[in-house]
Amino acid sequence: MEFEDILRDVGDFGSFQKILIIVFLIPTFTFIPWISLNAVFVSSTPDHWCNVPELTSSFLSIDEQKYLIRPPKDPHCTRYDLNYSALLTSQNLTIDPKWPVKKCDLGWNYDTTNYDETAVTKWNLVCEDDYYKSMVVSFVFVGVIFFTPLYGFISDRCGRKPTFLGLALLIAVTEMASAFSQNFTLFLFFRLIIGSTMSSMYCLGYIIVLELVKPDLRARVNGIATNCWTGGLCLLSLIAYLTRSWVYLSIVMSVAAACLLFFYRVLPESPSWLISQERYEDAARILEKISISNQRHIPFEELIKNIQALGKIKKESMRQKNSPIDFLKYPVLRKRFLLSVAAWIGVSIPYYGLQANVTNLSGNEFINFFLVSIVEVPAHLITWWLLNNIGRKKTVEISYVVCALSCLIPAFAPRESSYIGVITTLLAKAGASAAFMGQYQLCPELFPTSLRGVGMGFASTVGVGSTLLAPFIVRLNKYGYYIPYLIFAVICVMSCFCVSFLPETLNKVLPQTVEDVERCVDDNDHLVCGLKKRQKFTLEMKLSISEQNTKNDVEGSKDIFTIS
Repeated sequence: MEFEDILRDVGDFGSFQKILIIVFLIPTFTFIPWISLNAVFVSSTPDHWCNVPELTSSFLSIDEQKYLIRPPKDPHCTRYDLNYSALLTSQNLTIDPKWPVKKCDLGWNYDTTNYDETAVTKWNLVCEDDYYKSMVVSFVFVGVIFFTPLYGFISDRCGRKPTFLGLALLIAVTEMASAFSQNFTLFLFFRLIIGSTMSSMYCLGYIIVLELVKPDLRARVNGIATNCWTGGLCLLSLIAYLTRSWVYLSIVMSVAAACLLFFYRVLPESPSWLISQERYEDAARILEKISISNQRHIPFEELIKNIQALGKIKKESMRQKNSPIDFLKYPVLRKRFLLSVAAWIGVSIPYYGLQANVTNLSGNEFINFFLVSIVEVPAHLITWWLLNNIGRKKTVEISYVVCALSCLIPAFAPRESSYIGVITTLLAKAGASAAFMGQYQLCPELFPTSLRGVGMGFASTVGVGSTLLAPFIVRLNKYGYYIPYLIFAVICVMSCFCVSFLPETLNKVLPQTVEDVERCVDDNDHLVCGLKKRQKFTLEMKLSISEQNTKNDVEGSKDIFTIS
């Protein structure tokens, strides 16, 4: 007996699941991308120039002040070293670019076309201190690395529902606290805590819904969650445009997180988790509620009986449970695991880096952010078709190639092409988004059932955590606008190379045990460019392959090879 058997009896896609998707999944996954990527607007750097009090209090327009202040070589961080009071008195407002200059010593003035205030303007995170801006974004992902295991432990001990709601409360409190921070170090700490919740919020919300839906509709749930993420990104650009201030934006984020607490009455605890904790009556009450909502009306006593039988089976299987150390112990599993981690790192850095780079593009950054987000919709639709027709592996490889080639365009395009960066980012983001979706499909299918969740969770967490490098890569724009794109291209090429070692999983029986993975014989499980690798087989694996080849010869099939 499996949990899906009990779920089928109470209704595995009825009114209860549909209401849960509409009321909980859609608003939650619209909100989750705000957690990490609102930092793009919070730390946006408006046009700025040195503050000269004599000119600020004068009758001159902003453009005239800029003309008198900004040397052509470094207009943001230096000003002409002269007596501006005397200059204004002389009425001769002609500037000689050869005049001596000096660094800004009285602060900066900021353009207020798009923002009234950002964290950058509050703490003057420009010029020599501009690397602090990168830290505002990167600290979001630092939190993912250090806190995700803790939140996972809490969810295993206390349950999915209380952990999810606890994280929502944590976001509400820390977003509000960060909005009124007067100390930059304290502000960074709050950003770290806020960012630490993103991965866990996504996984917990997704798992709660996924476990209550029949298996053949889980891919549809994944599609809904993915497109809600995209919709959330598009909506975030509108909210940032309307608020105009990082303080108001943070307050909106805090209120939105607090609204998630109202799901306390709607959100069920995971019945699977309750069964694993031997809380059979609690699980039965939730499943009874589902059956009533779906008009099945399964008796409570029958549910208890089935759940207890399932619990006994699960308890027996736990005694033979695999350990995460198996990822390093077994050669084929180790290879798949390490390559998956590398591939996740390779897709996460370009994805978030391209999104964060919108503030460096020509044009309105709110519109650019919207365009870079909405491009994910056609990318997802095309990816969905490719995954089910040409395979998971090929789809991911094609996605990496599209992203890499797109990122190479700026290196050969003239800098005067003002919109080349926008077009490049749109194409590259489509490729990165497609690779992201493909990775979510390919990665879990590589691991045995007993280690699938752990392998997927660790690989994706390391990938998202590696994104802390993305803001610093984007910062290299100051040395050449094409440099971040070239780095993203190299990362994509390396990731594509790693994926080429992985097997195809489309229409393949998924491995149930570690032994299934080690005995796996797949004609795609080799490097496609033809490089040879020494094969080491145990006696048992040799016999297994020999038997398989004999069978294939009889059936007229081609030879099959395995790399361990």
